[in-house]
Amino acid sequence: MIEKEDPVISEEEAAQYDRQIRLWGLDAQKRLRGSRVLLAGLGGLGAELAKNLILAGVKGLTLLDHEQVCLTGCSRDLMVRVDQLCSQHSIKVFCGDVYGYYGYMFCNLGREHHYVEEKLKVVKPSSDSSDGPEPKKAKVDPNETTMVKKTSSFCNLKEALEVDWTSEKAKASLKRTPVDYFLLHVLLKFRTDKGRDPDPKSYADDSQLLKQIRDDVLEAMGLSRDLLNDDFISYCFSEMSPVCAVVGGVLGQEVVKALSQRDAPHRNFFFFDGRKGNGMVDYFGPN
Repeated sequence: MIEKEDPVISEEEAAQYDRQIRLWGLDAQKRLRGSRVLLAGLGGLGAELAKNLILAGVKGLTLLDHEQVCLTGCSRDLMVRVDQLCSQHSIKVFCGDVYGYYGYMFCNLGREHHYVEEKLKVVKPSSDSSDGPEPKKAKVDPNETTMVKKTSSFCNLKEALEVDWTSEKAKASLKRTPVDYFLLHVLLKFRTDKGRDPDPKSYADDSQLLKQIRDDVLEAMGLSRDLLNDDFISYCFSEMSPVCAVVGGVLGQEVVKALSQRDAPHRNFFFFDGRKGNGMVDYFGPN
């Protein structure tokens, strides 16, 4: 939540956050200074996110650690309910999780999220140019920038998870769809069915269950189980600290951007694969 009153940044705070102010500007830092965040879930990912938000300079950070309301480490049904409730009150929603080498974050910033983006200024040629018959083309000045106002639209989590993969448009995009999206469905279904995540102590039983859930989930979507091969099973047990650090860093960055209304947000999923060491942003929704 961002306070309506314009927050004042003291000289001491200006010196403390000097590098950030140089990066995203004084107005953006003021919005952060007047923002209060409720962080639900204090596992490995939640701890990383808390650190990043505190260092960014938010006014207040309330920590809530309870499985029944947790947005990091909660069930799909609970996330959907919380997201729908927040959408009704125009509250921005972020959630994420880490499963072994895999991690993700999702954000719903509302139907209209306004932000500004810094762009290099385009210098138009003067109309009275007389140095040749050909008119000069517009040039980009690398030493001068301008702020451009933009708007992004987001869907809720329920819509993002209930894509109709039987439609022709969805089938056409299947080849460029990250398999991490389908892996997320499998892991959320496991958590719903078992009330926990895959546990190394019951590796053999959980591995078989993951295969069965994979088959059931993809069949329900009208997709082949070959879309997600068995390799994923060995790498989705426990929370890996390095993966928490990466996903927590990205999640913290996105919260800061949303609160400060500065720079384009990730729309609407970010997936990280620790085996490959890369991340991907992709949008899933009704359209």
